[in-house]
Amino acid sequence: MTHAVETTYSAFRQTTRLLPLDGLRAIAILLVFTGHVEASGPWKAVHGGVGVTLFFVISGFIITTLLLRESDERPVDFGAFYIRRAFRILPMYVLVLAVYGALIFVVGAQADRRVEFVSALPGYLLGFPEIVQLTNTVDSQAPFSGAWSIGIEDKFYLVWPVVGFLLLRRRWAVLVPILLVSASVVSAVGFGTPLARVVQPYAHIIFGVLVAVGLHHRASFAVLGRMLGRRWTTWLLLAASLGLVLSPDIALGGPWYVPYGLLWALTIISLFTAPRGAAAAALSARPLLFVGTVSYSLYLTHAFVLNTLERLPPSIPSWVQYPVGLTGALLLAWASYRFVEAPMNRWGHRIAARRRARAATR
Repeated sequence: MTHAVETTYSAFRQTTRLLPLDGLRAIAILLVFTGHVEASGPWKAVHGGVGVTLFFVISGFIITTLLLRESDERPVDFGAFYIRRAFRILPMYVLVLAVYGALIFVVGAQADRRVEFVSALPGYLLGFPEIVQLTNTVDSQAPFSGAWSIGIEDKFYLVWPVVGFLLLRRRWAVLVPILLVSASVVSAVGFGTPLARVVQPYAHIIFGVLVAVGLHHRASFAVLGRMLGRRWTTWLLLAASLGLVLSPDIALGGPWYVPYGLLWALTIISLFTAPRGAAAAALSARPLLFVGTVSYSLYLTHAFVLNTLERLPPSIPSWVQYPVGLTGALLLAWASYRFVEAPMNRWGHRIAARRRARAATR
């Protein structure tokens, strides 16, 4: 067992692209899409909004893993990090916000929700789209309100690298207790009120951070591997995580919202500590890799397709919204990724690389 864990650890540390994460991103965005389809059908039983929960855990995990690996080789270049993040997130965000503005103010689309959009616009423009979570209701939601999670993640990108890798310089004996206390605090603050909607998600990000730290170090990886590193454990955790999407208690602000994120964190641990098997292979399947790759563009743009399909003539069965909507949303996401997201992401990486080269020369 010890040899198997060591082999798995070496494979994890040597892998530059953790393919199963794209599979998990695909699951997350497909859940979100499912939760936003208004037409009646079996998908209405799925509380798909919790796909964002998985996104939060993944963000905490992958960003911390990247920072840990960089800091093993050299001091973290924070300027390069923020340049990459900005070019990764902002171009699509700004473009989609501009399209919403044009549709609402110029074309006159969604006139019944114009007031909500105007009210939320300062938050959208100033980097606080999560403010809509304090005002959204079941009957009244601002256009582009799905961007709320991006505001949560942006705050994490801004704060965590500085705290973990500059101020406290990877002092895990101090950082891990701070992270655990922080997760407990944000889980409890404002519970049962709208405030919880903008605070509790940070617990999921912290879970992802802790998973990254645990898997990065050989000793803790071995402990986690002995606990969760079996193929059947991965399947069991995946089945439980996906099965619980039928429960309303895991929705944002619900009593099991935070524990549900912990379940996904345990799933990620098992996925990377278990010897590569069918679960990892399934999550690395080409269709899931494609969906995971375009998941950010799909997250931001799928509402355009669904809103259009909701205006179909009554003579067309409403259930076609799901298959047609998913197909259209994937096509739009691919085009957005191909012509906007990917080029801007590459541009950001080039600028960051040039910055590092100049610093090395100096």
